[in-house]
Amino acid sequence: MNRQVLRLLVSLPWVAALVVLLAVVKLADQRSKVHWGLLGSGLICFSIGCLARTSLGLHNLRSAEDQK
Repeated sequence: MNRQVLRLLVSLPWVAALVVLLAVVKLADQRSKVHWGLLGSGLICFSIGCLARTSLGLHNLRSAEDQK
C-alpha cells in the first residue's frame, strides 16, 4: 500500500465526522432540538481520525530512524 492511499484511509474518519456534523447542523436548523447522538458519533469519528493520524506519524518517525 503506497503512502497516498494510506493518507486517504487516515482521512476518511475526518470526512465522516464532517458529514455527520453537517447533518446535525442541517437537522438543527429544521427543528428546535439538537440530535446529540449524531453529534457524539461525529466526535467519535473525529477521535478515530486523530488516533489514526498519530499512529501514522509515529510509524513514519520509526521508519526514518530505522533508515538512518
